[in-house]
Amino acid sequence: MIALAVKVLVPPALGLHCGLTYTGMQSLAHHRYHNRQSKTFTLMLLMLFPALAFAKDTPNLHITGNASEAVANNIRALVDLSRYPCRPPKAQYGLIRRQITANSTDALQAMGYYDSQLSLSADENDDCVSVTLDVNTGPPVILKHVQVEITGDAAQDPAFTRLVEQAQLATGQRLQHDHYSNLKKSLQQHLISRGYVHGELTAHTLKVDTKTHRASITLHVDSGPRYHFGDVAVSGSALNPSLVNAYVSFQEGEPYDSGRMLETQQSFLGAGYFSAVRVQKGEPDDTTRRIPVSIALTDNNRWSLLTGVGISTDTGPRVRLGVENRRVNKAGHRFRAETELSEVQQGAGASYQIPLKDPLHERLDLHTSFVNENTDSNENERWSTGADYIVELENRWVATTSLEFLRETYQIADQVDQAELLIPGFQLSRVKADDPVYPTFGWRLNTAVRFADQNLSSTASFLQLTSGGKLLFPLLGGRVLMRTDLGYTEVNDVTELPASIRFFAGGDSSVRGFAYESLGPEDSNGEVIGGRHLATGSLEYDHPLTEKWHLAVFTDAGNAFNDFDAFEPRHSAGLGIRWRSPLGPIRLDLARAVDEHRDWRLHLSMGPDL
Repeated sequence: MIALAVKVLVPPALGLHCGLTYTGMQSLAHHRYHNRQSKTFTLMLLMLFPALAFAKDTPNLHITGNASEAVANNIRALVDLSRYPCRPPKAQYGLIRRQITANSTDALQAMGYYDSQLSLSADENDDCVSVTLDVNTGPPVILKHVQVEITGDAAQDPAFTRLVEQAQLATGQRLQHDHYSNLKKSLQQHLISRGYVHGELTAHTLKVDTKTHRASITLHVDSGPRYHFGDVAVSGSALNPSLVNAYVSFQEGEPYDSGRMLETQQSFLGAGYFSAVRVQKGEPDDTTRRIPVSIALTDNNRWSLLTGVGISTDTGPRVRLGVENRRVNKAGHRFRAETELSEVQQGAGASYQIPLKDPLHERLDLHTSFVNENTDSNENERWSTGADYIVELENRWVATTSLEFLRETYQIADQVDQAELLIPGFQLSRVKADDPVYPTFGWRLNTAVRFADQNLSSTASFLQLTSGGKLLFPLLGGRVLMRTDLGYTEVNDVTELPASIRFFAGGDSSVRGFAYESLGPEDSNGEVIGGRHLATGSLEYDHPLTEKWHLAVFTDAGNAFNDFDAFEPRHSAGLGIRWRSPLGPIRLDLARAVDEHRDWRLHLSMGPDL
């Protein structure tokens, strides 16, 4: 048994860096701390699987007493016992005791507790030594005085005002060193990033009176004058200067902001015309108070070869081959031609893209394609040509206005027919994710409307609305993925519509457990012929087994139908494996219909989660 009782004074929370000064009182040095993730986690899969615990073979730390969860977590973040074996030698007990005491003291002071009492004991009866730390935090240190003063041009800068308002430093609050340290650091960073060349933090003190448990903070920033963007020199590209300059997000004379320079660099890289971009600021001119900027570009190769492979149980293996000309001319026009082959679909297409006045957010796409498709429910050959006007709005939504001419020959059950449709349309879409390939949180939403009229060179009249969405968020160490797809068609007779306009359900991205496009209204012979409307949804949970492998459980439901009164959703459930491959997410699912006598069905698919 180890026993220890100490009275301590104490610093910054997880990963804090704090500077303190005292006058006639006690002073604190800078503190730096690093978060540590627990090696123990629980695997829970919608109550279908037992919990799996991964035990750590190092001494265990238990915290008792009156410490809040936040304080206890801060102690755990600083107390690192991973360097010790599960049953350390007796000679190390003194070292462990001193380390736990010192780190706990730092953690408590970081949260504003300078008069704490700690009691430490160890239990050697278990396979691993269990260390119990009893904490009596004592009274917290309260902020009695907070003064944040900003002089110079920054006094009128809204960015600094927001910084101070969000700092969570106010009279009467408990002292937390991270709030003080973060504000000090942010003020210094803003001076640099927003063009206050001669700005400095002239005063920064944190005084703590441990007897009265009171603290005062003083921060003074003298920003001096704000500098502006000077001459912008762009070099290295064969494209028209008017096109190149359109990607620069700032102009000479505007207030300097390094964020605008980063935004410009990302715009150039996202354009696809350039293989390398270097945006650099020059030496500030104290006379003009301007900061020049140079942008060096390296053009991409004009021609590129497009190749791709994929596989899914809906379409089988598929191969894509094509070519792209990234710079047809100095105006930045692009041309692409490609073909894609699979067991279900064979097709080829070409597109011509024209950047417009705002090339970063606005373009015109001209396209044509031919597709031959053969599924269990229908056979069709379709040729289409059209134009899309695409605009990325300020709120990151993408608006697409389209006009398409479609000629389709199709066979559905016993019906063999041909349709010619002139289809105007409009679509809104947006994707937001914390990671483009393997997100832990994000969403996707798209909604579209299209129509045709017999009075406008079409063989049928219809109005169709579609909407689809996905939501992904973390839960219990894993992820929840929710998906829904909805469709509505206003038409006199659904048999007037070609196969590509009708709705079908079933397949890898629809209702798993059923074959691709095998669900929907049926004719008198029981053959699926497609419907006016669609409603499908999915709920899925996946949990990591390792960094690259995840286990998932899911349930799907939905169907295609003609009348809302006749809507009969089909249900399925299953489990799957997710592999974070170098090519992107690969999903292998085993699903079966619920309340139906059907065999289990295997689904294999590739592609992004959102």
